[in-house]
Amino acid sequence: MAVTLRAVLLAGGAGTRLWPISTEAHPKQFLRISGERSLLQEAFRRVRPIAARIFIATAERYAQATLAEIAGLSSADLLLEPCRRNTAAAVLCAALALGEDDDTPIAAIPADQIIAEDAAFRGCLETAAEIAAREGAIVLLGVPPDRPDTEYGYLEAAEGAGPRRVVRFVEKPDRRTAESYFRTGNFFWNAGIFVFRPSSAIAAAAQACPELLRACRGYRERPSAESFGRIPSISFDYAVLEKAENVMCVPCEAGWNDVGSYRALKELKGTDAAGNLIVSDRRVIAEGLRDSIVAVSDEGVLVFPLSRENELRDLLRIPRDARP
Repeated sequence: MAVTLRAVLLAGGAGTRLWPISTEAHPKQFLRISGERSLLQEAFRRVRPIAARIFIATAERYAQATLAEIAGLSSADLLLEPCRRNTAAAVLCAALALGEDDDTPIAAIPADQIIAEDAAFRGCLETAAEIAAREGAIVLLGVPPDRPDTEYGYLEAAEGAGPRRVVRFVEKPDRRTAESYFRTGNFFWNAGIFVFRPSSAIAAAAQACPELLRACRGYRERPSAESFGRIPSISFDYAVLEKAENVMCVPCEAGWNDVGSYRALKELKGTDAAGNLIVSDRRVIAEGLRDSIVAVSDEGVLVFPLSRENELRDLLRIPRDARP
């Protein structure tokens, strides 16, 4: 490839919207949803052909489990977080740590997504890395929507084809708005995948959220649970990207699925003849049940209507500001 690329796999989330198959103790990046490999193993395998080095940003409590997942991974490849502080902390701390002596582009990629077409995905990352290196932009991969979905964040790109400037971000629109976005062709799902030079991310944060950047620097200078806990818990999108001036989008058609909800899992796995999504290693008989989620694990059992899945956040007491 023309530009060297490093990858940081973001693997610090708990995936609690998929309870009981995903829990704090065993979050979804360790689940084997689409085959014999875990989502984390698939993410690592997917980027290895084009990444000069791969780091994994995760919680300290998952350090040993992460090392056990990836053959040859060492503790030097882990960017450990004492507590959960969302993607702004993960991305900026990675930029500060990896950018001290090297401004090679970094791809920050959630480790708990599914990509059907690996080669197409890698091509998009390479294009994004070239733009990031050449223009100093922060580059997002935007997924062309295949339906007017209200559960994803959107970005609006400038008119044209191929890579282009990001005009604005929209968080989870209502149905009518999502339908209008779907028709225009200039709106993309925000996949939460960012490619940037460390200096570009740090400069954008210095303008958009200087206090956040100062807290991240404080942690880098005096690493401790206390100093990391002082970093505001906010997504990189909200803290930096929505205020940054030089943000680009590379359209990415690679069969993306964020596996962030049972509805997303339904798209991946399908349902039985009665419209039920069954997720269980054990035999399940659901006679008379229709259009429901049935999820079984050692943690518990969930039986819930698919049409009311949005209510699970409140039932499971997931804070609404804990944006993925």
